[in-house]
Amino acid sequence: MKNQDILKKYLAHNDNVRVVICDVTNMVKEIRMIHNLSNTVTVALGRVIAITTIMSSLLDNKEDRLSIQISGNGPVGNIITCGNYNLEIKGYVSNPEIELKNVNGKYNVAELIGQGMLTVIKDIGLKEPYIGKCKLLTSQIAEDFAYYYLMSEQTPSIVSLGVNLDKFGNVLKASGYFIQPLPDCPSEIIDTLEKANKDIKSVTSMMMDLDNMLDVAKVITADNNVKEIYSKAPKLLCDCNDIRIKNAIISMGYKEAKNIIEENNGKIEIKCNFCNKVYSFNENDINSIFKNEGN
Repeated sequence: MKNQDILKKYLAHNDNVRVVICDVTNMVKEIRMIHNLSNTVTVALGRVIAITTIMSSLLDNKEDRLSIQISGNGPVGNIITCGNYNLEIKGYVSNPEIELKNVNGKYNVAELIGQGMLTVIKDIGLKEPYIGKCKLLTSQIAEDFAYYYLMSEQTPSIVSLGVNLDKFGNVLKASGYFIQPLPDCPSEIIDTLEKANKDIKSVTSMMMDLDNMLDVAKVITADNNVKEIYSKAPKLLCDCNDIRIKNAIISMGYKEAKNIIEENNGKIEIKCNFCNKVYSFNENDINSIFKNEGN
């Protein structure tokens, strides 16, 4: 039986520090198979899946959801992920099979993504969604999200993300952690956090070496009195369905839908970018869809 992916939240230093740690190894294995990802793209998307899971756990209400877009000028194109309060996560990239040579023994994620923008969209029940943007700082993803929190949400945070592959490209571990001082956190505690994380080179190696997440939380906070406050199993789940796809067809209009039918041997096929499921409609289906809409 495979180990279950897990996300845990902790409070440290007398409730002055919030900590979130996730293990998303199975999700990254699954998304790699769905999209036939190259090794470098697996590492890049895996890191974004980890931070998407972490950020989704910080949503407050059951209907809340978020989307993340990394748009760079590198060969991978766009990286898109989505998550919700229930930690149901999905994602894809524009060019999943792009591979680059390693640099100094490491996957070249920075060149894969290139220079560009990070956008976070949060739908939290307001009239308009919250949209936060910042330039990509290093295109290594973890540093970019730490920079996002500093610039867009004025909150200094520590972000560490990693995907560990074996020599055959199999996913051994995909994980991440997020540390955030809460309001009025004493400066000496922030100094302690910075010192504790200064020499941590690989979150995945640490997760593989230590027995459990509580030990990880103790190491990254330099606090042996960390307390767990939340635990939940995230999962890779696409919410596409017939209704959503039919609405997409309605949005293109009857005339355009008929044109596509005529150009494609009597059918329309729409593939979901997130799960690769293909929805197929013939001319009778299209007529029925627009008849029900009163068109």
